[in-house]
Amino acid sequence: MQSRYYQADDGLNLHYLYLPHDNSETCCLLLHGFTNDAHIFDGLSTRLNHHYPVISVDFRGHGDSDWDPNETYSHSQLAIDVMALIRTQPFKKWHIIGHSLGARVAMLMIARHQFQPISFICADTGPDVRAAGVKKVRQDAENTPRFFADQASFRQYLANIYVFAEPERVQKMAEHGLKWHNEQWIPKTDPAFSTALWNPESNNGNASDLKAPLNEELWDALSKIQCPSLILRGQASAILGRKTAEKMAYETLPTGELDTVSRAGHAVMVDNPAEFEEKVSTFIKKTAHS
Repeated sequence: MQSRYYQADDGLNLHYLYLPHDNSETCCLLLHGFTNDAHIFDGLSTRLNHHYPVISVDFRGHGDSDWDPNETYSHSQLAIDVMALIRTQPFKKWHIIGHSLGARVAMLMIARHQFQPISFICADTGPDVRAAGVKKVRQDAENTPRFFADQASFRQYLANIYVFAEPERVQKMAEHGLKWHNEQWIPKTDPAFSTALWNPESNNGNASDLKAPLNEELWDALSKIQCPSLILRGQASAILGRKTAEKMAYETLPTGELDTVSRAGHAVMVDNPAEFEEKVSTFIKKTAHS
């Protein structure tokens, strides 16, 4: 697994993980969710790398990418950043797997940048999301301590947030989630990212600050995705409601499917990683042979 950097259009140094493969035409691109990083997909990356090169990104303000001094943190900017990365690569075809924020960014890439992957997997999010779940995500982010004594204390903090997650996956998140800054251990996610996504003055307790005004654009984007697409929902998801997932898969996507990861909440890739990775790899294998 190679650690690489590229330059965003505004000059930030952005990081991604790259797993090479002899396949020179098709690549798997993995887009993580809010407060996660490229390593959240390490298990999936290793599995997909049996057949494809794999790129797993760190969004700006996350992981080992630069924090943005101008706090330009938005779905739109992240889509621009990912398109800049794609332009640096030799691959002609892309399988896109996005979780939460990453999946919404992928939808926006399709809507605004005329980017068409050969398959799209949307993990536990949609144009419309559950109010209570989004509120919890927002509160967890805003209440994250700015400093941690050590990795062990960070691991315990994560275990309290990711209550369904397998312990070894929480441990891996802790190993990659801190950086040494000004003689202290701090989380790698820029605290400003949260207030950039949500209006900090809002106490509505609903999802409107996150989705508006993108929700209609994202619904429209889904209708334009011509490739085989999988909506993958956590069985106990607090974010993606079943009715919304069914509308996405069966009424909006031209070629959509819906599947469920059992014993999982929103963080499907750490709650039940074996089933998540099996469903993703099986879907990509099926689309590659269709």
